[in-house]
Amino acid sequence: MEWKDSKEYIEVNNAEELLSAFNNKESHIVIKKGYKEEFLNNTELPFTENELMGLQLGSGGGATIGGSIIFAILNFFSKGSKKQKKIDSRIRNYVLKNWKDNELLLYLRQLDY
Repeated sequence: MEWKDSKEYIEVNNAEELLSAFNNKESHIVIKKGYKEEFLNNTELPFTENELMGLQLGSGGGATIGGSIIFAILNFFSKGSKKQKKIDSRIRNYVLKNWKDNELLLYLRQLDY
């Protein structure tokens, strides 16, 4: 059975819909190809699983806490719009993967545990 048939997800076509999905704490979000390029160009993407694992192992877990504080400070002083700052902040709770038909899948990081 395909994942698409067995799980519920929400499809987003713009930043407003993405923020709404984040506010509703959706577990699976599909970024449609019409919004994909804009999303990738404007968003500060989270670490991949391999990058995050190496960082956590190398720092004994302290980098996660310190990195969150540093990210919050940098995000506060960045010149992006408030909407984009919220997206950059909330995307850190999600894992990003390529999806069918040139789309992106975001799912909650906590679902991997």
